[in-house]
Amino acid sequence: MRRLAPVLLLLATFLAPAPPAQAATVQTEWHRYHYDVAHSGYGASIPAPGTLKKAWSVKLDGQVYASPLVAEGVVVVATENNSVFGFTRGGKLLWGHHDFAPVPLSKLPCGNIDPLGITGTPVYDLSTHRVYAVVTSMTTGSVRHWLIGVDVKTGHVVSRRTVDVAGQDMQYENQRGALSITRGRVLVTYGGHAGDCGPYHGYLLEVPIAGGAIATYKTGTGTEAGMWQPSGPAVGSDTSVYVVTGNGSRTSGAWDGGNAVHRVSPVTAQRYSSFAPADWAQGNRDDSDLGSSGATLIANRIWIQGKTSTGYLLDKTNLGGVGHPLATVQNACATQFGGSAVHGSVAYLPCTDGIRKITVSGNSVALGWKAASNIVGSPVVGGGVVWTIDPSGGVLYALAESSGAVRTSLNVGTMTRFMTPALSGSLALVGTTTGIVAVANA
Repeated sequence: MRRLAPVLLLLATFLAPAPPAQAATVQTEWHRYHYDVAHSGYGASIPAPGTLKKAWSVKLDGQVYASPLVAEGVVVVATENNSVFGFTRGGKLLWGHHDFAPVPLSKLPCGNIDPLGITGTPVYDLSTHRVYAVVTSMTTGSVRHWLIGVDVKTGHVVSRRTVDVAGQDMQYENQRGALSITRGRVLVTYGGHAGDCGPYHGYLLEVPIAGGAIATYKTGTGTEAGMWQPSGPAVGSDTSVYVVTGNGSRTSGAWDGGNAVHRVSPVTAQRYSSFAPADWAQGNRDDSDLGSSGATLIANRIWIQGKTSTGYLLDKTNLGGVGHPLATVQNACATQFGGSAVHGSVAYLPCTDGIRKITVSGNSVALGWKAASNIVGSPVVGGGVVWTIDPSGGVLYALAESSGAVRTSLNVGTMTRFMTPALSGSLALVGTTTGIVAVANA
């Protein structure tokens, strides 16, 4: 647990002059995954892009799975080495903090991240001026998870508490979902590692910022049913929390809490309502569940689609129970992985066969344009375009909201499949497998 020496850990490569200062009306802050508590990914006052170019890039000490943030003008980036860095929007290093050592993959029963450190996107809390992140570490021979609060101006860790679940073997739990904050509580989700090994379970933890007992929502009556999608919990206008679970262990009998959307109290962690497909047991059996994507909040409706070609429209207040959606839609996506973006009644879905536009009206869903099959990353929206990636090709794209046509693009380097951009004025910020790239979009 130490401050990082910038000369030893960072090699900054400035590829273009810092972008000009933005007018007061231009949005520069980006406090969490996909911007707001609903994870809409919409920046209302982002400028329209011109030709993209790299403004600056920095090589860091580990892979970046989490979305970058911008808080009080500080660009915050977290790595799988359990490090958190703060930069100016021009790319100057302000501070760096390295917490406990990450967990080597060789010490885990399964998985695909090596080493495993900070994976879930952190969240910024304006009331405390802290960035909260969960670090994964090996402590006295056991895997442990710690929620740290980092002062955004200094990089000092000003709070730290364990967020492990009593009675659970935490080597099987993976904190991959983005964090969020509502009602003075940090929301933390758990699911399994790649490979679905061991007796993991889905958990939503509501951790009071001011201290005190953690409220916990445990899904299901069997094992598995993890909350692993990188978009994490979404928060509705009434502060209800929406989480999605992957395949549960039960393949017959009563529904076990897996393969479902859950609406949960933000204070007591009690479930208000839920939805599971009528064939939830088959989804559990085949690992073809809803858990690969987050709940997409569109006004008073929710869109959800996972690892099949079937999507569902739900009532946000009463999710409908087992087998009772408002509408069932075929082939919006082949499958859906990641977090969507929402602008008004329109959503842009991270389909594995190309980003898809849909429009929701009442209980109906109209299918719009679809991007090329290589453009699959979790999108955000700003400046009249949809920002998304081709992770295999290492390319950042700006697609016209109206037509899906490619307005402009730029190669930024190798990224993980779940990377999603953050928008800050004329910058698009993208984490890579080696660090962070800032792209000037005007």
